[in-house]
Amino acid sequence: MKTTEHIDIRCPRTLAEALRLQADERTRGTLLAGGTDLMVQWASGVPTPVRATSVWNLPEISAIEVCADCLEIGAGVTHAFLVDCTQVHRHLPALAAAAATVGAAQIQARGTLGGNAANASPAGDTAPALLVTGGSVVLASVSGTREVPLDRFWTAYRRIDARPDEIIVAFRLPKKGKAQERFRKIGTRRAQAISKVMAASRILVEKGRIQSVAIALGSIAPTPVRLSEVEALLAGQKPTPALIDEAEKLAQASVRPIADIRSTAEYRRWASGRLVRAALENL
Repeated sequence: MKTTEHIDIRCPRTLAEALRLQADERTRGTLLAGGTDLMVQWASGVPTPVRATSVWNLPEISAIEVCADCLEIGAGVTHAFLVDCTQVHRHLPALAAAAATVGAAQIQARGTLGGNAANASPAGDTAPALLVTGGSVVLASVSGTREVPLDRFWTAYRRIDARPDEIIVAFRLPKKGKAQERFRKIGTRRAQAISKVMAASRILVEKGRIQSVAIALGSIAPTPVRLSEVEALLAGQKPTPALIDEAEKLAQASVRPIADIRSTAEYRRWASGRLVRAALENL
């Protein structure tokens, strides 16, 4: 097993330079952003790569652009930046709340949104908040860019829809408008804990009825998931206590939780329903 000292780390200064490195198999490396996931994995014994390409602090992917109907968030934007950004709190409050739960302040200052998504952990804190926006991931290569809808981006455990020569450059996330967004994470501790279960929701209620609804869970399956059956149940309905009871039960029946060292499947199933209830109460 190699140690991290033996990795050939390239540090391009521009996105164009990084893309050129990734286009050639002779210079292509494992993409390294803040390193809060990869450096820990390598230090714990996961085989290290021969090469790594650092995309940390590339100016082209380290900003947030406020567009008419969406926020375009660079993949290199840190969790701390998301937590501090007024526009993110205004238009994507679930994402701001999720970013605030990512580790300690030091991790938030270094970890990036793109890195958290690319790591493809089912316990990635920002994934459910990204999913409920109905947005997309922007990937770039020397041949151009393409967009992947977030509900198709995570393909399996630790797998994403990205080619080896592509770099995640941004997330295009529709603003919430008049909808309400919520995020909640259940962990062993109140802070700095990997989640047992987490949920994000975006729900629009007008004239007493649910006009649109998106609910996503993390840490219950190999990938983050949208609760499509629950969403179908709720669409167009009045959020009555009876409907909320039914949605809670349907969530518990429809999820297929994993069991691991952090939680049992039974607890995750129960908690999934409770998180759906919390998303619907007091709309």
